[in-house]
Amino acid sequence: MHSTRRTLPLHALKENEEYYIGTFLVGAYQETLGDLHNLFGDTNVVSVRINEGGLYEFVHEIEGDSIADVLSYVEYNPQVMQDRFRRIAEQAVREGRISASERLDIMKAFSASMRGYTYYEK
Repeated sequence: MHSTRRTLPLHALKENEEYYIGTFLVGAYQETLGDLHNLFGDTNVVSVRINEGGLYEFVHEIEGDSIADVLSYVEYNPQVMQDRFRRIAEQAVREGRISASERLDIMKAFSASMRGYTYYEK
């Protein structure tokens, strides 16, 4: 019979010795996420140090890939895509399908999405 624990058992701390605990992507799809199979790209990575008293600090942070990064890895040119999208939006303004201010909002959203993270952000 298996039991469930709410904590991870660890050995006692040794005086004047650093203690490292690593938690890594351990899900069934971790390799798939990192190898561009599903176009998510690299995840954000952070190293955290827990100080005396339980306070923590972020020691080192690496940002994951943006949507533009991943698109460029698979031979798309994000700038070309943005230029084409702008021309389509400008044509829509000329044809009266959207207003100039709507075009501006759409272009800002497109540009922001290209700079955005490939994983869900809340």
